[in-house]
Amino acid sequence: MTRLDAVADPIRLRIVRRLAETPTATLPELAEAAGVHLNTVRPHVHALEDADVVTREAQAPRGRGRPPVAYRLMDGWTPPTTDFLGLAELLAATLLRASPSAEDVRAVGFEWGRWLLGRPGAHDVREELPLALEQLGFHGRVSGDQLELSACPCSLVLPGRPELLCELAAAVVDGVLAGSGSGLKVGRRMHHPELRRCSVGLEAVA
Repeated sequence: MTRLDAVADPIRLRIVRRLAETPTATLPELAEAAGVHLNTVRPHVHALEDADVVTREAQAPRGRGRPPVAYRLMDGWTPPTTDFLGLAELLAATLLRASPSAEDVRAVGFEWGRWLLGRPGAHDVREELPLALEQLGFHGRVSGDQLELSACPCSLVLPGRPELLCELAAAVVDGVLAGSGSGLKVGRRMHHPELRRCSVGLEAVA
């Protein structure tokens, strides 16, 4: 696994961002920063160690027992920038010039959603959907049978046709839902590109 491969995962990227903000952090602190359980964060930290992204060091003893272990970024390594706006705008312009059909856009988004999910089998869509969408620049939250998206990048990346990227995002959601075995699909959608917010209904597959 390369260093870039290591931080491609959203949980590991949150860990790296936390260590970029403060010099060191313990496993519980990294779990809190990543928003996951301690048992979940541990293999992610080990993967970052194996990729030479982070290293561990013993802290000063605090009473009895072994001294606590903290983690820090490897010397000379900084996380890659997350500002890919210029590249996204270029790709969006290329997409427009290619004039894909609505079916083409949905097919690409659907397959991309299945790919983002990664592992076959049943998954908790409340957890998986926000993680998948985060990799595309969306902040997602599942509430009941609604997926609420905020800070949507559509109007920033493609101000002339934000609805095109909205459709692509909806197709990605469909791909994640299909790959997760949830029995759900994208239903009614409400797009508000001027507010950078969208609402996606989740309904049972007929």
